[in-house]
Amino acid sequence: MSSVGCEQVNPALRPDLQLIEELGLSRTDRVHTVRLTVADQELAYPDSLLVQEGDYIQFVSDDWFLHEVRFDSTAMSKHAWEFMVLNNQAASPPLLQHGARFLISFVDASPGVYPFLLEGNREPGSGVIVVASPSGIP
Repeated sequence: MSSVGCEQVNPALRPDLQLIEELGLSRTDRVHTVRLTVADQELAYPDSLLVQEGDYIQFVSDDWFLHEVRFDSTAMSKHAWEFMVLNNQAASPPLLQHGARFLISFVDASPGVYPFLLEGNREPGSGVIVVASPSGIP
């Protein structure tokens, strides 16, 4: 029997050395990765994620095309939008290089739906992050 505080972090969600050294994340922080690329439109893989309050998401460019991530204020709750704005996470800088990334934190985030838009060199794309409450219900 294990409690939430004693759970092992999935190795795929552990932060890399750069996130630990440069941003101060710990080895127990959970970092989900969303890969950005293009076809006929801007694409995110995966395009939907269920995360827990306290998790991090990194958007990573998988090519040399321009990618920008912008959270959609018209499709999220007032609390969710305020959280993104107060934490300076409402939009990414232009991601111009292969491997460029935009890290956002959901530490102290309100549970709910956080839809995002993708813009760049192709038709716009979109995706959604759902932050679960401690009970597991968004």
